[in-house]
Amino acid sequence: MTEEKKGFRLDWATLKLAVILFAFAAVVAILLGLVNKVTSERIAAFNAEKTAAAMRAVLPAESYTRVEDSAAYKIDLVRDIYTADDKGWVVMVVPTGFGGELEIAVGVDMAEEVTGVSIIRMSETSGLGANAHRESFRSQFIGKSGAVALKKHGGEIDALTGATVTSTAVTNGLNAALAAVAELRRGA
Repeated sequence: MTEEKKGFRLDWATLKLAVILFAFAAVVAILLGLVNKVTSERIAAFNAEKTAAAMRAVLPAESYTRVEDSAAYKIDLVRDIYTADDKGWVVMVVPTGFGGELEIAVGVDMAEEVTGVSIIRMSETSGLGANAHRESFRSQFIGKSGAVALKKHGGEIDALTGATVTSTAVTNGLNAALAAVAELRRGA
């Protein structure tokens, strides 16, 4: 009985296939890089305008100035804080919902009450968590201060039907925004 040697054997057909696959992947990578380079500025400008529109919607002001070096940034979920002239603050929060991270702008006036809520970005389930965009849900938060909670947790906010995780995420984001403003007021 003869003993066969086992191991990797590279034949011409396999090598040719590997070279073709590598060349195809390289061309696709170069094309994706070019598309990204061409579109990245437009995407950044679109996102900046979307954020600016959300800020104007939650607390209209002539100008918004980013708050620098504040202990309020240590509060979980807080990404950015802006002063809105002498009207209050716009706090950008990023809670995690069912479909991932939500980016929410929360307006808070000088009395530390919510003036508006705008969801800038989210990927929640269509027809369920995505309903957080609806005015009927977001308007429940206007005028609230202190701690905000869903009715099932003893609060005043009606959760979205079938989207308790998203409703909780929005509520957590609002609580973080209100806590950030309270921290700013204490530190001022």
